[in-house]
Amino acid sequence: MRRRQLLALCLLLVGGRISAQSFALVETPQVGDCYQVELTMKLAGEMRVFKDGKPVPMKLNAAAQHHFPERILAVDRGLPTKTARAYEKAQATITVDGVGSERTLRPERRLLVAQRHHDQPLVYSPAGPLTRDELDLTSEHFDTLALVGLLPGKSVAVGDSWKIPDPVVQALCHFEGLSSHDLTGSLVKVEDGLAHVRIAGSATGIDLGALAKLKIEAQVTYQLASKTLTSLEWRQTDERDQGPASPALAVEATTRLTRRLVETPPALSDEALVEIPDGFEVPPPLTQIECRDPKGRFELLHAREWHVVGQTNEHLVMRLLERGDFVAQVTITPWAKAKPGEHMSAEDFQQEMANIPGWEPEQVLQSGEVPLDSDRWCYRLSVLGMLEDLKVLQNFYLVAGPGGDQVVVAFTMKQSVADKLGTRDLSLVGSLELPRGPSAKPR
Repeated sequence: MRRRQLLALCLLLVGGRISAQSFALVETPQVGDCYQVELTMKLAGEMRVFKDGKPVPMKLNAAAQHHFPERILAVDRGLPTKTARAYEKAQATITVDGVGSERTLRPERRLLVAQRHHDQPLVYSPAGPLTRDELDLTSEHFDTLALVGLLPGKSVAVGDSWKIPDPVVQALCHFEGLSSHDLTGSLVKVEDGLAHVRIAGSATGIDLGALAKLKIEAQVTYQLASKTLTSLEWRQTDERDQGPASPALAVEATTRLTRRLVETPPALSDEALVEIPDGFEVPPPLTQIECRDPKGRFELLHAREWHVVGQTNEHLVMRLLERGDFVAQVTITPWAKAKPGEHMSAEDFQQEMANIPGWEPEQVLQSGEVPLDSDRWCYRLSVLGMLEDLKVLQNFYLVAGPGGDQVVVAFTMKQSVADKLGTRDLSLVGSLELPRGPSAKPR
């Protein structure tokens, strides 16, 4: 009887140790580590635009591929905060209501830096400004800087769960601000040296000034021997309200990621990264957006806070958002060409702006020439008035080049937020370049 009791006790103790066995799911990124990353994304759903006060659904499909080695340049609190990427592939295809478009990355912009400082993400090229399409292509895919934050960072047993930290959720959901979330991770099983983790829950936040609600179901694979998160499948259902610079969306997206430690390739060697600024302060020109008119009538550089909301053959419309709040709208309109060396007179310009449909000017606050450079002539007109029953302030600029090319730039805002615009209208107008014409200077 005593032997049976002793045997039962031993079995109970051994069984307890097996059931309580824990596994360290920890990855410790180090400066200099380099990973080969491959990402694929597929998205399907609908975009909702409002016409005559009613939502109009438009079918939306997208697919993207990104392949790049990524070298860690800085680490803080267990997460990479700055990396260099050498994109070998970066392409996306987007189809809206049957009309497709492609986004790619220019060869001279394939070296990029991704960083997160004070919870503010930034992707830029040390070679120069990106276009908006290039920025969207490389900054809106799955955030690899926050990836290892999905792990518990400690030893856990099968069946254990943990809450995903708020900064990690905000980064992986691409929120400007996180309102709430209940995203948790749990260890499902350990098999053949691989730990299988499930991530599930929902998150609510703000993106481009609009409310976004996400439901997430993801699987993570962690290799115990190498102590590396090696793969992820991330599925999310996304409901977004219409914002000041984005339409309403209802989509489902699936992202698949694989990664492995590799030797540093020549594209990310110390010599290749010599142009990358130290620390997190980035020269302003590297963070600007390069914008070119499809017909070659103008080009400009502008701050990232300006978001394109409409573009036709006649004009380009952008909106300025500051921490998600709408500040102002700008409409850039190529105007009738004058003779080389000439331009529309100030009087004619004022009359043309007064005759804009739906616009009732009431008070001219300021008018006069704005000095730019020897090649361009610029005139500014600041007017208070009513635009479709709304009291607004409009700053009109006429920019003329030596070849007779002319562009009208109109900034529209509530007078109460004019201080928020500050001198950003002058900065945008000052960057406007027109085609080079004869050497004659506009009069």
